[in-house]
This record gives sequence, structure tokens and C-alpha cells, in this order.
Amino acid sequence: RRLCDARVHLLGRALAGGKLLIEQIIGRGGVGAVYKARHRELMMPVAVKVLHESFQSDIDFARRFYAEALGASRLDHPNITRVLDFGQEPDGSLYFAMEFLDGVELKALQDKEKIFSAQRIAQIMMQVCAGLAHAHARGMVHRDVKPENLVIVKGHDDDGNEIEIVKVCDFGIALHRASDAPNGAVSGTPEYMSPEQCRADDEIDARADIYAVGVILYEMATGQLPFEAEHVVGLLNMHQFSPHPLPSKLNPEVDP
Repeated sequence: RRLCDARVHLLGRALAGGKLLIEQIIGRGGVGAVYKARHRELMMPVAVKVLHESFQSDIDFARRFYAEALGASRLDHPNITRVLDFGQEPDGSLYFAMEFLDGVELKALQDKEKIFSAQRIAQIMMQVCAGLAHAHARGMVHRDVKPENLVIVKGHDDDGNEIEIVKVCDFGIALHRASDAPNGAVSGTPEYMSPEQCRADDEIDARADIYAVGVILYEMATGQLPFEAEHVVGLLNMHQFSPHPLPSKLNPEVDP
């Protein structure tokens, strides 16, 4: 009830010194809630993610939040969601303002289509890789690449033909406190986490994102995840120690 009241309280509120006017809530998750807002100066809709109140008193988290937000705001690539603003309100609320995407999550497409053709997989995932490569070249690692963080929007090529543009979302928001994780400073989504993330290694680099891309490729080609378990700990162990089933065992039609 308290969290619900807090979300309702933000509706109609102005953030960032009055620049961002919160209009409606469009989603919520473990890190915070996402709102549609109006940027008064740019005269355009934006998406604003406001982190849960519990993050406000975590000094180490706030420090990493600012570092990640600054890095994310410097990314400029057609396959990455642009970060337009970030900061902390007088009441302690941490927020990100991002470009508003009128599209569909890859997860929703997976739920509908299950198995994708090789051509469609390539068209989507080449764009994901392009966006990640741009970030990796600038020292940014996402750490939570998953279908829910890949949004497909409609666009046009140079000849005016309609195309699908893939946006990698939530750079700089894939932050989790060590106290939130059962296995040290684990961060990410267990189904897509690399072995080093499962081990809670101190240094996580671009290879963690590449591993997650491999899991998504596997899922799009077979309609199933390479590893599934009833409990999170079992899933973390499988990523580290278990061989995955060959894709062709799950889908004989998969492209070699």
C-alpha cells in the first residue's frame, strides 16, 4: 500500500527543477517505477525511471548510480536508448530521464512467436550487438541484457521503407546492491547471467553482455532457455557447470 501511494503521489509532480512533468505510470519492477513524462523545455514525451525509496539511503549505491548515469548519458547510438537527464530530488528520489519508446519488448514478441527465423534473428540481434559494441568501446557494460531490455520500434530507412529499429534499454540502471542479492554482489537476471556474474566476481566486463546475447540467440532459435531451474541457486550453478542442450535437439529446424 505504501509503495502504491508513493507511485500515485508522483503523478502530476515536476522533477528536475520543473523540467519533467510526470503524467502516468507505465511500468514497475524490482529497481523502480517507470513513468511517462513531458519535458517542458524540449516539448516532447520522455520516460522517467524513479528508483525505489530504499536506494536513497545507500551511499555506495548512489555513488555508483551517478557514475553509471554519467557514462550512459554519453552514449550516442541509434540502437541505444538515449539518457536525457538524471539526478536526485530534494526528497532523495533518484531518477533517470530517457527517450520515450513507442515500441514492443522482444519478450512480448517471444511470447507470441516462440521460434524466430534465422533471418529475423540476425536482423534483430545484429542491432543489439551494434549498440553493445558502441557502449563496450566506451567502457560501459550493461550487465542485464535480456529480452525485456530490448525494445523494437518502427522506423524508416533512407529510401523511406519501414524497418524495425532495436533499442537496448536501461544502460546505467542495471544496478543492484549487494544486500539485495543472495550470493554476494550478484547483479543481473539469473536466466541470462554469465558464469562470472553467477560467481559474483569483482570485475565484470563486456563478455558478460556477450554471454547474455548468446542466451537470447539460443532462446530465439529454440523457443526455450538453455537452462531452467526451480530455484535461483540451481540456475546459477547450471550456468557455471552444466552443458546446455544442443539447439538442434530442441529445434531440428534450427539453422546450423
